[in-house]
Amino acid sequence: MQKLSESQRVSEIEQKWQGGIEKLFYNWHWNDGFTHREIANTIDVPRPTITRWFRQLNISTQDCERPTKRRYQIRLLKILKQIQKKKIHYEKPCLANKHFFKSWGPGMAYVLGYFAADGCMYINHRGSHFIEFTSTDKELIEKVKILISSEHKIGSHKHENSNLLCSYRLQVGSKEMFNDLSELGFTPAKSKTVRLPKIPNEYFSHFVRGFFDGDGCVYFGNCYKNDRQRREFVLSTRFSSGSREFLQELWHYLKIYADIKGGSLVAKEKDDKINYDLQFSKNDSIQLFHFMYKGVTEIKFLERKYYKFQEAFKIINYAGVA
Repeated sequence: MQKLSESQRVSEIEQKWQGGIEKLFYNWHWNDGFTHREIANTIDVPRPTITRWFRQLNISTQDCERPTKRRYQIRLLKILKQIQKKKIHYEKPCLANKHFFKSWGPGMAYVLGYFAADGCMYINHRGSHFIEFTSTDKELIEKVKILISSEHKIGSHKHENSNLLCSYRLQVGSKEMFNDLSELGFTPAKSKTVRLPKIPNEYFSHFVRGFFDGDGCVYFGNCYKNDRQRREFVLSTRFSSGSREFLQELWHYLKIYADIKGGSLVAKEKDDKINYDLQFSKNDSIQLFHFMYKGVTEIKFLERKYYKFQEAFKIINYAGVA
């Protein structure tokens, strides 16, 4: 039988109620008149477990009438008020690496770039802090989950409109991760206000790839040129955002670090909302491919977009190896 001193559940109870379990049980049972069942209800464990713990702790059980439900509620309210006076706040452990956004690295920069595209952060009505990642690519959410060492379940949502893809969500409750993202310049409802964070030069390509996997795309095919007389192979890449300033800053640093020569920033309106596309043609797209994927392991990129580049390179007979 496991010793109570080695029990994780007992340790959590002692942490929450700020006291040793033997003293807690003795006071509740002998001083406050709690029955075994009432103690079980208070700390949310089965009644037989409480009885077994009483025996293991050698706490005798009083033989008296069980208090009424009303008396139990009064006693419980009294204890809760005492906790509030002491300002004891019990925070559930974060089921992820809560220090993930504290220091820069390839994985951190990649996830941060993806968060800039398809992430959000919010505080619920109870004051709990959450960060969230969403995508129609389950592979991408699974990779983020691995990188941040999350133990959370991935949620899914099927839309009533059959034309819309199923979306996947990873939600992490962590005030520390929330605050670290705030320090990096991110805010709730960031889609129109997000700005490019200050990124160390050596991690900029990882950030760009993360943003591209979230809100970027690569296109290739044969299209008519302006004279409409002939079709020509087209390869283009695009980054999308609701923040013009974010894309302008991204464009500026891509020219510096990725040796991008061209590009265009285009506004588009849909359903009374304005979004922006940063677009690059064939030569810049090839340059971007090498910048984003050079020496990167598969855990840090969305394979679907990587292999779409490869399909385009086969058509133009280009050795697209990063």
